[in-house]
Amino acid sequence: MTSLKALALVCTLKPSPAASSSDLITEHVLAELGKYDVTGEAIRLVDLDIRPGVEADMGNGDRWPDVRRRILDADILLIATPTWLGQMSSVAKRALERLDAELSETDDEGRPILFG
Repeated sequence: MTSLKALALVCTLKPSPAASSSDLITEHVLAELGKYDVTGEAIRLVDLDIRPGVEADMGNGDRWPDVRRRILDADILLIATPTWLGQMSSVAKRALERLDAELSETDDEGRPILFG
């Protein structure tokens, strides 16, 4: 049996190496998943140049294409975000906006590319 892979997008507003509750909860969740033979990795998005937009690649310097590839390679996607005044962080909103580009992408069978 093949191990599942989890990818966590940590959407804290605090750049590394600052302590972050979103990062801490991600560590806990990935550790729990590890008990079920799930390998995991976390990406602190605020440390990357993730350009605004709804395309898979927003041009020179945009780091989203690498994040996107890692999302497509994962079996489980986690989004860890702080809550500010009842809202997710702006970093999480940007990640979801970028994921919006995947809604029109389909596989060879016509299913959304993120299906399954």
